[in-house]
Amino acid sequence: MSFKEYFFKKMVPNYFMIVTLITIGMAVTGILFYGNRDISMATLFVPPVFGALGSLPLLLDFFFMKVRGTGLRYFLYNLAELVILEICLLTAGYFLGMVNSLMTFMIMALMIFAIFTAVGAIMYMQDKKFCDDLNDALAKYAQSSRKS
Repeated sequence: MSFKEYFFKKMVPNYFMIVTLITIGMAVTGILFYGNRDISMATLFVPPVFGALGSLPLLLDFFFMKVRGTGLRYFLYNLAELVILEICLLTAGYFLGMVNSLMTFMIMALMIFAIFTAVGAIMYMQDKKFCDDLNDALAKYAQSSRKS
């Protein structure tokens, strides 16, 4: 798969899933913990910025696709990816002035984990559906080639 195909088939949908989930997470967090507070319009730029930062691990996936492996190796790779993502996003949040208390830090860390897990699950379901469809098509092709 070329980088262009990878970018449009994996990174772009991933980016929009992350931005959507960040927006939902910000709305729920805002309602639950900061319901009476006014926010600045600059807050609307947070989901696209954090969505772009959250999509960066997919570049690692492209360049280290053969390293991932299966089973424990796959789990450790995803865990390392999550830790790096948590560090990058929490550091960016701190320098942007978004993380100013332990409670905000914990909420943001939990949101990052939940979004990472949700996006991973959605991407897995999409990939599984694609693979199942491809396997079905190959099985039909194999059956039709045997008949001829």
